[in-house]
Amino acid sequence: MSKRIIEFFVAFILLSACAPSQAAIQTAIAQTQSAYTPTPSLGNIAVATPVLATPTPPSTDTPTASPIPKVGSMDSPIPFNAKGTLTDPLSGGTFDLQVQQVVRGQEASYLIQQASTKNLNPPQDMEYILIKVTATLDSGNLSLSDYDFIVDSNGNLSDSFSSPVCCMTNVGYQIFRADLSTLGASTDGWIVRMVYINDPKPLLAYRTSVGNDMSNATFFSLTPAVQSP
Repeated sequence: MSKRIIEFFVAFILLSACAPSQAAIQTAIAQTQSAYTPTPSLGNIAVATPVLATPTPPSTDTPTASPIPKVGSMDSPIPFNAKGTLTDPLSGGTFDLQVQQVVRGQEASYLIQQASTKNLNPPQDMEYILIKVTATLDSGNLSLSDYDFIVDSNGNLSDSFSSPVCCMTNVGYQIFRADLSTLGASTDGWIVRMVYINDPKPLLAYRTSVGNDMSNATFFSLTPAVQSP
């Protein structure tokens, strides 16, 4: 019995000598904790919120179309040799007016000089233009003359006072005058004005206002249409 007790005591001493000390155990625990990387939990993960691009809606603005100029306006004159229906502001009669022929340049200057030597030469950079028009009565009565017409050339307004000529009947050119009372009756004649030499598209204007007020004027082209080959 005493022998067994002695063996047990010796074994206990040997195990105590081989076991690590408490300080060594604590040091090992501390090293293990510092080297341990914890598994992240869902609560610790920062979730990125996706940013969706806002699409730009297509433009709903409808382009504004340019207004179509009124036929007979300065921007859209009645074409050469076409009829325009006009109203005499004094009598209230309506009539058709048509530009039939245009003579300008050297030919016009020659005719005017042949009509009378009293007729003056045009200013520098300008020339005479002879315009043949026909008026046809549609309703009421009509009384008008070349005084009622102005020629616009590069913004310069030429009327019967700024372009005085005489005696055009001497060369067969009757100055325009219309006194009509029978429906369908017509008459023709010539209007003499001045235009700039370098103006290819002067305009004839029938004015319904006094003086050079062109706000209600009706414009006619003095340029014949170019014929297609």
